[in-house]
Parts: sequence; C-alpha cells; structure tokens
Amino acid sequence: MMKFFTFLFLFISAAVFSQNRYELSDEGQDKLYLSDSITNLAKAGKITDHPIVVVDGIPHRFEDLEKERLVLSKIEIKKIIALEKQAGIRIYGNYGEAGVLIVTTNRSSYYKPEQEVKQESLPQNFKN
Repeated sequence: MMKFFTFLFLFISAAVFSQNRYELSDEGQDKLYLSDSITNLAKAGKITDHPIVVVDGIPHRFEDLEKERLVLSKIEIKKIIALEKQAGIRIYGNYGEAGVLIVTTNRSSYYKPEQEVKQESLPQNFKN
C-alpha cells in the first residue's frame, strides 16, 4: 500500500512540475492557457508534452524553463502554431523531435528582441 501512495505522489508531482514550466504570468486559469494548449496538441499527436516553445523568434527548451519562466500573458498571445516534427528537426536539430510550438505575440516591435538570421541556417526551401 505504501508503494502505491509513493508512486501516486511521484506521478502527481511530476505532472504538476512539468506543467508549471509552461505557466504564464497571469492568475487563475489564464496562467495554464499555454500548458493546456500544449496538452491538447500532445493528445492530438502534433507535439509531445515537452516541446520547444518559440516566443517571437526566441526558443525556450523544456530543460531551460526549469531556471527561467516565460514572461508572457494570455492577452499578449496572438497565435500558437505547432510545427510538424520534420520541420522542427530541420530548424532546431534533435531538440525539435519533441515538437516545436511557435507563439506569436501582439507586443510592439519595441519589446521584441532583434535576432539575426543567417542565410546558411535557413532550410533549403526558405533560401532565395
């Protein structure tokens, strides 16, 4: 019986901890908007439970979100797009196997970081 409760506690702890990595800075149910979206896309088979989340061009790996939080609110999110597995692997290497979620916000360009994209890093079909 003790083993059952230990297993149950560990399972619940892992489920809550992994979902907390994708919490937004909102309160209540709004803070789970992104994690709920990830859960729904994972159930549909488009991504896994631990995808890379790219917010306005800046990738956040699941491993990195243990130390940093996404400073993002639900009202800032314009759209969420899940990349296919092969496209994610082409762009992000082996990390893309878990899935890639592209989050576009409605933040002004003043707050968006500038990121240089090198021509040789683009997939073949994106080059001129």
